Amino acid sequence: MLLRTFCIFLLPLILTACSKPDARSMLERYTERVGNAIEEPILTEFDNALAARPSLPPKRQRLIEIKTISEGLIDVLDFRHCDLLHSIAERNTTLARLAGHSQRLIYELEVLPALRRCKRRIDEVDTEAPSRLKERLTQIIEQKQQSLGAAIWNALYASTEMEQHFALTEAPLPLQGSTLLAPLKPALAHFQLLAELSEQDAWDTPAFVPTLEQDFEALYRSAFGAQWITSLVLLTHTLKQTSDAIERRLLRRPICFNNRPNNQAQIIRNVFQKFYAGELQPYMSLVDRQGQEWLTAHQQILDRLPVPSGAQHYFLAMLNPQAADGLWQHYLDARDAHTRNWQRLLRQCGMMPGS
Repeated sequence: MLLRTFCIFLLPLILTACSKPDARSMLERYTERVGNAIEEPILTEFDNALAARPSLPPKRQRLIEIKTISEGLIDVLDFRHCDLLHSIAERNTTLARLAGHSQRLIYELEVLPALRRCKRRIDEVDTEAPSRLKERLTQIIEQKQQSLGAAIWNALYASTEMEQHFALTEAPLPLQGSTLLAPLKPALAHFQLLAELSEQDAWDTPAFVPTLEQDFEALYRSAFGAQWITSLVLLTHTLKQTSDAIERRLLRRPICFNNRPNNQAQIIRNVFQKFYAGELQPYMSLVDRQGQEWLTAHQQILDRLPVPSGAQHYFLAMLNPQAADGLWQHYLDARDAHTRNWQRLLRQCGMMPGS
């Protein structure tokens, strides 16, 4: 009986020792330690901060309607001059019409350069091609080039693969998650190139296009975006709440007189070194560094693509680092205010470096 009681007592200690610390617990510990050191309560209220995140607009608001090009029988037969009869006929099958946006994008990226090559050959060599084919080719090429940006947008930002990167259910990035963005970089680089092609009039199908589904799979296997957003919201909230608490404390009677450290100042310095410099700052650096890469990649894509009106405000707030009311700017404002108030606190006790 004694042994059983001992094991029951020991089990929670073992589970606690084996569990890995997570970002939310670290942030809670930081606010608690700072609050105790400055004798000013700090309310975390993380759930309220997370609940305030905007939701991704529904798919119908993220889709751009693309005008369908329909070909009559004579028009289709004319394309034998381009060796495209099989591709176009295959595209017009019922199964192909039900294909997802990623498959449609692959088709567009392969057929548009082929149409351009066909037109050049007809203009330069194939004098037997009917005139109606030349006119129709010009119309189709122009329409497909104009709608390519929309096709890229639909395939990427209206996809289920990208949708999960804006989910509200993901935990924050782990404390040691410094390489979670790496598997997505090749895919993001490919989409950046495709977005650039949407603004150009002459290009060949990129070599990676036949395996573009692998890039979508990489997006599907990752939840980096949603984890990063959760991390940034929690960090922003923590920095603001802590900064506000320090400011409230500074408005009360001074902690130190004549800039001379006392016992409470030593406690504050220990908290600063162990929990701010030792735990919070490394995590901020991890989130900051990968976040800037994530935002830059998306910005280089979005700057070149049409964004449907129903989704413009959301993507501006979530992915544009220059947006005044955006997620990233809120974080920078909270970070800077937090730094300034810590400096004021340390300076009051003569603990700022160089003071």
